[in-house]
Amino acid sequence: MKLFGHLAKTLLTFCVLVAGGAFAFVVALTFVISFFRSVEISAWNIVASHVAPWFLLWVGVYAIHNVLPIAVAHGRTRRELLVGTSVLSVVLALVGTVIAWLGFVVEGGIYALMDWNADRHGAVPAYFLMYLVWFVTGTLCSAAFGRFGVGGVFSLPVAFAFIALTRAQIPGSGTLPFIPEVPGLLGTGWYGVSAVAFAVALAGTWAIARDMPVRVRT
Repeated sequence: MKLFGHLAKTLLTFCVLVAGGAFAFVVALTFVISFFRSVEISAWNIVASHVAPWFLLWVGVYAIHNVLPIAVAHGRTRRELLVGTSVLSVVLALVGTVIAWLGFVVEGGIYALMDWNADRHGAVPAYFLMYLVWFVTGTLCSAAFGRFGVGGVFSLPVAFAFIALTRAQIPGSGTLPFIPEVPGLLGTGWYGVSAVAFAVALAGTWAIARDMPVRVRT
């Protein structure tokens, strides 16, 4: 778990700093916009539901593409890195969800004080599952491209299905392309399907990366 501690210390700190900067930016931007027009949407919802998932997907890619070769070069095993990354996925998703919730709470207070009305977040578990799946989808795609090269492109349809599905219950994210009734059809079963998507993406990452060759840059 020493490797997990290193990952958590560096990546969690970085993510918290980025989130704090993003919140300060969107609040300032909202006040600027309020001078020219009425505020009708939640700026933080854009960050939490649109920007944050892509950011966490990038962190997942970084964990396999950048950290794995360095860890192996320093005598760590792929298994150690994968265990650390698996635990980190849950911790990052949990921290991201708490940050998103706190942002909505603070933003809600600001909006109430300024008498602004805007649609905001939905169920907190939806954000947790979205962040969880997007992170491991990043690790899956990174492992696929790292091991199979151009052949990794075949992981993209699976990745798209996973990330599109987890956005179905997020306010402001819209519905799935060509299948607008999926959220309604799945109902509360959406949570179970998202959990399965996480398990499949994580298992795929392990299956591909546990013996993948690594190239260490000198």
